[in-house]
Amino acid sequence: MIGTNYRLTMETNRQAALAAQIARGQTEISTTRRIQAPSDDPVAAARISEIGRAQANEASWKSNLDLANALAAGAETTLEATANAITRAHELMVAGANGTLSATNRAAIALELRSIAAELDGLKDSRDARGNRLFMPGWALQIPVAAGLSVTAAATREEVFEQVPTANGARDLAAIVADAATALEGGNSTAIGASISEVVAGVEHVAGVRGQQGARGNRIDQLVERFQSTKLQLTEERSALEDTDVTAAITRVQSQQLTLQAAQAVFARVNQSTLFDILR
Repeated sequence: MIGTNYRLTMETNRQAALAAQIARGQTEISTTRRIQAPSDDPVAAARISEIGRAQANEASWKSNLDLANALAAGAETTLEATANAITRAHELMVAGANGTLSATNRAAIALELRSIAAELDGLKDSRDARGNRLFMPGWALQIPVAAGLSVTAAATREEVFEQVPTANGARDLAAIVADAATALEGGNSTAIGASISEVVAGVEHVAGVRGQQGARGNRIDQLVERFQSTKLQLTEERSALEDTDVTAAITRVQSQQLTLQAAQAVFARVNQSTLFDILR
């Protein structure tokens, strides 16, 4: 009897353990998580925690990177408009320098030049979606995008609009165009020629600024690509550590269920035979 009871207890315990494994497998399948508690795999759980912190940090950096990307795009759009405006001013000055033009014609060209000068003043004060200046006065906005790394999304207002190198020193872009209009109205060929030179300097200056802005945009694009790559690596590593291989888990659970059912059937037959033996 003692031996029989021992075997019965051992078999009951074995089936209970198998049932617990089945229940655990079903939980892994339903939650798609292999690790339900740190004790399941302490090493993997510790790494998953590290990855989680890294992902949280990456989310914060990505928000800043998105801002830098938006500001850089806004700056490029504004600089394109600036380039178009100063190029048009140059075309008008070349046309206005024609000595056969009447004072009335020069006045009409000067009027358009003054409207371009006003446009340039407006572009200088361009704002982003948050209502802040795209081109900050005095200092360029530094945006942190990773630990120990910041980017500049746009140049300063002075660098773009107020520091055009000319024969008369650094000048304001809008002022150059406004003075060109005045020179054209005056009809003095020497003054007109000098103004054309300054407008050409403005065209070249804006082209250089646009090139610098393009380099900033490329740098931000590279950081975005690097972020996406890092994000994918972290996600894949975490998934490999944490996620359930659902197909394998289902196969394992089904096999365990068949094993348990077979064990229960044998257990029932053995117990029935043992009971009959005792009754006899």
